[in-house]
Amino acid sequence: MININDKTALEGVFAEDFGSPYYPILANLYLQEGDLRRAKKVCEVGLKHDSSNVDGKFILAKVAMAENKLTVAEKWLKQVVDENTANFNALRLLISLEIQLGRSPKTIQTYISSLLQFLPYDNECIKWLNEINTLESAESPTNTAIVSESPPDNNLSNSAPIKSPNPVIKEQYEIVESMATFTMVQVLKSQKHYHQALSVLDVLKSNGRDSDQIAKEKNDIQQLLKNSIK
Repeated sequence: MININDKTALEGVFAEDFGSPYYPILANLYLQEGDLRRAKKVCEVGLKHDSSNVDGKFILAKVAMAENKLTVAEKWLKQVVDENTANFNALRLLISLEIQLGRSPKTIQTYISSLLQFLPYDNECIKWLNEINTLESAESPTNTAIVSESPPDNNLSNSAPIKSPNPVIKEQYEIVESMATFTMVQVLKSQKHYHQALSVLDVLKSNGRDSDQIAKEKNDIQQLLKNSIK
């Protein structure tokens, strides 16, 4: 069993097999050390031997971000989410990048919708949707004002922001029942979405699924939550 934190061991595995599934882990260690050149080289070589490894492409996107090559990062992230729609970290990074690059709201909403299919009412998605809605409202042409002879109402503040009568989406969390599976729990845990994973387990419990497995998963997640705030 390979220790994924042992860089020397990972380098040995990579030297023996350039297409090893461990190469993105090695590249990520280089990235964390700030060695962008090695991180990039490992991924480029790895992808030549296994072009289907989306984790390698995700690391290349992160390297490009570190190099401030935003359009290159965008290219890699699009490939990642096209090949693995459940890579929530890549989706979130892509959405943030699309906003930063000033891509069209329609394009950004497409990626947000992809994330919402897995995480309905996700708070970060709600924030993005409301930001986009505000931007679209601000950019829409205004009608020519009709001059009124009546004196202005001093009770109205010119600087007060105009609030949309209804938010884009209510700020809550809900799991679509058809998505509630133990596999989804594992996906959410791997992406460190622990509270969402607990919500899925609640749905599974209400559906009468394996109570022992649910209890075990809940205990594991509670421990992960405790560790994450230390």
